Amino acid sequence: MLRDASVTGAKWFEGPEHPLSAEAYRARKARLRTATSGLGFLFVGALAVSTTLPAAALTSNDGQAHASVYDEPAEDPQTIVVGAAELEPVRPGSYDVEAAPPPLYTSVAGVGVTALADVDKVVWPFANYSKVSDGFGYRVAPCAGCSTYHDGIDFNPGAGTAIGSISDGVVITATAAGGGLGNYVEVQHNIGGRLVTSLYAHMQSGSISVSVGQKVTAGQTLGRVGSTGQSTGPHLHLEMYYTDGVRFDGYAWLLSHVN
Repeated sequence: MLRDASVTGAKWFEGPEHPLSAEAYRARKARLRTATSGLGFLFVGALAVSTTLPAAALTSNDGQAHASVYDEPAEDPQTIVVGAAELEPVRPGSYDVEAAPPPLYTSVAGVGVTALADVDKVVWPFANYSKVSDGFGYRVAPCAGCSTYHDGIDFNPGAGTAIGSISDGVVITATAAGGGLGNYVEVQHNIGGRLVTSLYAHMQSGSISVSVGQKVTAGQTLGRVGSTGQSTGPHLHLEMYYTDGVRFDGYAWLLSHVN
């Protein structure tokens, strides 16, 4: 039974119905080799074409020309010109360290000259109380023998309340023989490069907890609220003055310095 070959037109035999001679067999084998070689060349050629042509060329049928990646641009490509800048070399920086202000010196009776560092911290004499019960300046005398010009300011937080120093400083007075001031303490401070003194009067008897020449810090307890001396009741009488001894309004000063 015969079957046509789809490419070469050769006849294939499914069985040996008509055996071939040796010469005929060799001739037929040579024809088959030639035919299959031709098929191989056709396949390789088709493969070469498919791998060299762009996919768009094989599939597009719009009839339009496609730009090549090798085409030169229509316009010159954009260029950026950077001007030459004169750069300063980096040199090790020099830093100015502000020196601490020099201390001020005060003479403390019985102690001698004491250096006071300049400080910024200022606090109220009471941690949680800043209400003034009697202000600085002219007033109606509150008692016989009391002045009509008040040299300080009064606070009334209650008897026995701890009284704190308004800033760092040195104790220059601590006495129970203060006359009209009763038991009182004076502390000298260097605040903003200027010597200023704070005075705490009418302290409770036996409550003074510092001594002359002692260095104290802001808020440190000096004594307790009392009513010794010329007083109408337990309160702190606070006076403030510079080296000229002239008293000034301590309340206004505290408002501008407390931090």
